[in-house]
Amino acid sequence: MDVKKESNKGDEDGIEIIQLDIENDDKIKTETPKTAKDLFSDFKPDSGSDLEHNDEDDTDDDEDDDEPLAKRIKKENPGKTGKKRRDSKSNGTPNNKKYLQKYKKEWEDIPSVKPWLSESVHGETYFYCKFCKKDYKCGKSEVFKHMSSMKHKRNTTQPPSEKVIKKVGSNQMMKFRGLLCPVVTPFVKARTKDVCYDLIKPYVKFLKACGVKGVLVNDVLGEGMSLTISERKKVLEYWCNYCKEYGIFVMVQIGGAPLRSVIELAMHAEKTGVGAVVLLPDLYHRPQTHLDLIRYIKTVSHNTGSMPVLYHHYPKYTNLNIDMKKFLLDITGEVDTFVGLIYTTGDLQETVSVMELNPEKFIVFMGTDEGMLGAVASGFTCVMGNSLNILPKLAESICSCMENGEIKSAQASQTLLTKAITNIYNHGEMVPTLKAAMSIITKLPMDTVRDPLQTLWDGTVSKMREKLREIGII
Repeated sequence: MDVKKESNKGDEDGIEIIQLDIENDDKIKTETPKTAKDLFSDFKPDSGSDLEHNDEDDTDDDEDDDEPLAKRIKKENPGKTGKKRRDSKSNGTPNNKKYLQKYKKEWEDIPSVKPWLSESVHGETYFYCKFCKKDYKCGKSEVFKHMSSMKHKRNTTQPPSEKVIKKVGSNQMMKFRGLLCPVVTPFVKARTKDVCYDLIKPYVKFLKACGVKGVLVNDVLGEGMSLTISERKKVLEYWCNYCKEYGIFVMVQIGGAPLRSVIELAMHAEKTGVGAVVLLPDLYHRPQTHLDLIRYIKTVSHNTGSMPVLYHHYPKYTNLNIDMKKFLLDITGEVDTFVGLIYTTGDLQETVSVMELNPEKFIVFMGTDEGMLGAVASGFTCVMGNSLNILPKLAESICSCMENGEIKSAQASQTLLTKAITNIYNHGEMVPTLKAAMSIITKLPMDTVRDPLQTLWDGTVSKMREKLREIGII
């Protein structure tokens, strides 16, 4: 770079003008970049930059340090085998073939690995460690290599409360059988539409008097997704206190919220002591495949302790239609506290096929009122129905008549129940119409819903009342 100085004599201050000649400067690029790659080439970090640091590399190094000394020496001094590899590379014929070993079910029969080894959701060339809660590349030697690592040994020596996996069947973990009532959430009729906690106790009394043995709190019918996190916690606490007094089994739905909030609700549910937790999928970032759903449930289950976990399959509400057969097959061994499904679809044949897939391990609730008779006749021991909030005796009649072989009586009860539910839902959306019907039949003021749902107008409620009177419900 040439620097030239010129003095301006005409200027009284005698200011010197400095000119820079940069035409021949090789260090400065004057060519216009032709591609995006050329444009950003100057901004690539150096090879030693901190930007290239990867935490995964540290994890790999830790795993290598955890290997037995003899194996590390053998890896560092491969001997003749290493020479052959170098020679093959020098001859221009590198050996790039990799043979990935598949997971073998018989490995789980080995006593030393049986407590922690299982299949992986990432495919048949991986295995999953229940203690470390991670997936690894397959191979019998890799299984034993991982077992001898310091990381695995540290996890196996954790306190039993954190480590012991519930190796029991769903029949032992989930003892509830019978009719499950998804309860609604009462609101005050004021503009704020706050939760009316004072109505929960008479509500519990009514369900107990009608023979209801189990309730599901904060689900779709309970408008759980319209409640704040603090409201969902407080509602659950009220239900648990009163249901404990009256001997009613409590389940709570904790999904349908951001993942961190779901985890917070999971920890609260464990602390409260509910009988089981139910999950809806993430409604913001819906799973694309059944493996995505398994990973989501797995993440939440790390915070549910020993509580049984169920998934609510409700495609009409979640817009998520996943093959539940593949889901149940692949979640086996991944989440040991997962015990089953609530299946809210109108397809009885599909529900039966899922129920028969692995009845000893997984429980399947039939979740539609219209299919209650078919479900009981098909061998379902667990049924969830919205109608248990208004007509629990009809639902109970269907079950008891089928047990006693009184098929015609069961059919008559199912016909009346279906007719009542159809007439109720014909007046609007499911939640507002059912809450209005509760106010008519039970006399409990439950008709108010929270925005964005709309409470039924008085004229519509009057029409519903007349219809229910015509069919003999009231």
